[in-house]
Amino acid sequence: MFTWIQLKSLLFLLFVCFGASSSNVATTARCEYYNDTLCQESKQGCFETQECEQPEPEKRNHCFVLWQNNSMGKPYIKLKGCFLNNIDCYDQPKCVEKREEPKKALMFCCCEGDMCNRNFTWEPVSTHSPPSGKLHFWTLSSELVPKPVTNISEDGLDVMVYTLVPVLILAIIIAAVYWFYRQRKLAYFNELPTIEPHPLPPPSPLMGLRPIQLLEIKARGRFGAVWKAQYKTDTVAVKIFPIQDKQSWLSEQEIFKLPHMDHEDILRYIGVEKRGDNLQAEFWLITAFHEKGSLCDYLKANIVTWTELCRIAETMARYFVSE
Repeated sequence: MFTWIQLKSLLFLLFVCFGASSSNVATTARCEYYNDTLCQESKQGCFETQECEQPEPEKRNHCFVLWQNNSMGKPYIKLKGCFLNNIDCYDQPKCVEKREEPKKALMFCCCEGDMCNRNFTWEPVSTHSPPSGKLHFWTLSSELVPKPVTNISEDGLDVMVYTLVPVLILAIIIAAVYWFYRQRKLAYFNELPTIEPHPLPPPSPLMGLRPIQLLEIKARGRFGAVWKAQYKTDTVAVKIFPIQDKQSWLSEQEIFKLPHMDHEDILRYIGVEKRGDNLQAEFWLITAFHEKGSLCDYLKANIVTWTELCRIAETMARYFVSE
């Protein structure tokens, strides 16, 4: 049987033991607070003091830090503040992250005690190699505050500028050249007189057929055939249109009768004739004869030399220069 004195002594010892153990549990009422988004946008939430809410019975408050290491190992803080009841944070007087850092992963640590998250530490425990030591971070340094991150890096922006600017300049030059070309072309055609200053007599009235003898067919196309023919002492070309292609015959006449078409570097137009009647009618277009045929057919069948190409370009351009 315990005496009253012994019972009092036992109760005193139990009180001392439990009181001492409970006093070792650090309580958390305040934590350092930081919010990267708010700090960057409105300059609020930048290293302030957060009062933690009273936890429920059997639960505890903690402080935490959430950050990310850059390629140089420098931490950029994302969040700081109060954290409610996590068994991993129990009895942790210091904020320490022990995980090995994955690529681009967020780091996290928590602790117990007022403002215990002011300082934080990363002590990675690697399964592949021995730990390289402790890395201590202090939040009082302004260098830990993340700088605003743009979506495009400076190098990427330079590449875009160097790529797009020449393309844009080239497009502007092409558009300007085309515009000037169109303006000059329209001005030229607007200046063309509706009639020749000194009109020539009609090259060939339809009355009175010329003594033309067809010799051989030289080409056959969609709208007719081209013949080599003899007209008196001259060799001429005769393009014969069937009756169903009369409109093409009329259109080509109109082209040759346009002002300024009488030029030495343009196919010489002699005249037109209608041969036959009714369904047997044919429509002739008579021009000068060139042994090598049309430029289109010649280029299809032959390879031209550089000298020949320059000669062709010269004769094509001479008309525009003279006009």
